[in-house]
Amino acid sequence: MRAAGQDTLARGRAVNRRLPNALLAVAGGLVACRDAGFPPPEAAWFDDASRAAGVDDGWRRPVPADYFMPDSMGPGCALFDCDGDGDLDAYLVRGRRDPSGAPESELGANVLLLRGPDGRYERADPAGGAADRGYGMGVATGDIDNDGDVDLYVTNYGPDRLYRNKGDGTFEDATAAAGVATAGWSASAGFFDHDGDGFLDLFVVRYLEYDHAEAVKSRLVDFPGPQRFRGVPDVLYRNRGDGTFEDVSAETGIAALSGKGLGLAFCDLDGDGTTDVYVANDGEPNFAWVRGPDGGLREAALEMGLALNSYGSPEAGMGVACGDADGDGLFDLFVAHLVQETNTLYLQHSPGEFRDSTAGAGLGASSVDFTGFGVAFLDLELDGDLDLVGVNGRIRRGPEGGARGAAAAEPWRPYAEPSLLYLNDGEGRFALAGARCGPLCAEVGVGRGLALGDVDGDGDLDLLLSEGDGRARLLENVAPRSGRPLVVRARLARAGRDALGALVEVECGGRLLRRRITATDGYLSSSDPSAHFGLSGSPGAIRVRWPDGSLESFDPHPGAGARILVQGEGL
Repeated sequence: MRAAGQDTLARGRAVNRRLPNALLAVAGGLVACRDAGFPPPEAAWFDDASRAAGVDDGWRRPVPADYFMPDSMGPGCALFDCDGDGDLDAYLVRGRRDPSGAPESELGANVLLLRGPDGRYERADPAGGAADRGYGMGVATGDIDNDGDVDLYVTNYGPDRLYRNKGDGTFEDATAAAGVATAGWSASAGFFDHDGDGFLDLFVVRYLEYDHAEAVKSRLVDFPGPQRFRGVPDVLYRNRGDGTFEDVSAETGIAALSGKGLGLAFCDLDGDGTTDVYVANDGEPNFAWVRGPDGGLREAALEMGLALNSYGSPEAGMGVACGDADGDGLFDLFVAHLVQETNTLYLQHSPGEFRDSTAGAGLGASSVDFTGFGVAFLDLELDGDLDLVGVNGRIRRGPEGGARGAAAAEPWRPYAEPSLLYLNDGEGRFALAGARCGPLCAEVGVGRGLALGDVDGDGDLDLLLSEGDGRARLLENVAPRSGRPLVVRARLARAGRDALGALVEVECGGRLLRRRITATDGYLSSSDPSAHFGLSGSPGAIRVRWPDGSLESFDPHPGAGARILVQGEGL
């Protein structure tokens, strides 16, 4: 990450001055906040089920003596229904070199965890055929062949891999046959239907040209930053529909620009009903690839207000979340950044016009001392508005002995930081959740990946975290409910898969609630693509804008619960 400039320091001070009523403290790793318009702290809203559910198996990775930079940047994780039994399985990326320094290692093979009827996860060996041994970074999930099951794309420091689901929860390596062997250092990736042909295309965010031999010449005493290395262009693969992909980066314009990409989100940025691509770059202006009528992609981040912060400076972008933060019907973007830069909230004021609204939303002062990675919008207590969670972890050592309350493995403790949980007041102003954050904040770790999904089937969203020391954590949402859950799974009839790119909206209690169908948000990770709503009254019709642009209305659910909406079965 780049060193913070005077502008970002000034920004942090300015944010502090604008929040005179907020008292921020870190005690025992627990971030507390009072006087921010919310009730006094209550019981924790999360239960740590990592050990009980079999997610944390004790695997840890060492801090290398030579400070190999990829160790500081990953890994990610995924929640998805691998075997079609209706519950969410987990995929854990585990990048590690072998003792000789080779990038592929049996010690770092990725792990597939299958959830059983008793709620426990059992390890599938060797990961159902997807035990990738490359130096893992992230994972993307999507049905590439429209056969109704979910496939995997694993990003690596080194060649990426594509694993095709054989329909029974086992996988085969389809990288060479599909033609998607991206080389170099890939970060986040995701599937979306770019050209509208009904098949999922693949966007791969690439980081930089890392030369470890060059890095160690300066006698490293910690992980190196990205300043001395060149960025690279991202890659877009078009799905031909026959099991193969073609690289269309040049013809769509992606290959024309180099960046140091880390985070990725698919979101309609200009209000035209099509899916655009947002990439968070590390220390360089971000990219907003807007789809044009000819199918090409035009980079428009600067004109949209999404390239820089309000001071006109690029920041060290990591994770990205897209959601309607202020309830005005327009999607906003939240980007996690390096310590002393604050995280940034870009509110969309009109289609295609965004403004850095971090300070006014109450998100600046509390994040300036942390380095953010995985981030997500979610309605924790089912009150209809979107709350915000972010996992943090240093890339340079902190105080000797590590943060107070650090649960990270011993060599990683100086890199541990508490996560942040914000509650939304319904109008886009956020306050830290205090004691309600529970083990998410109190058990301080080296946060990296974050995936969302209703793991226990109770209608709300739970969290799967991956950490820099190799630990995986499962946090079940036990927040008191202000409303009833409605879970919508939107599916394409012909393709038989999730309608990634669809938009679902529900009117309830005089409010319009909008959610995207996407598996791609955050950092290096992939979430279940169901849309989750909190309903406080009788809902109106459920409306879906499908990826092909067509609109369809479905009768409201008589109460709440789960709905599977299939294109063509509504009005």
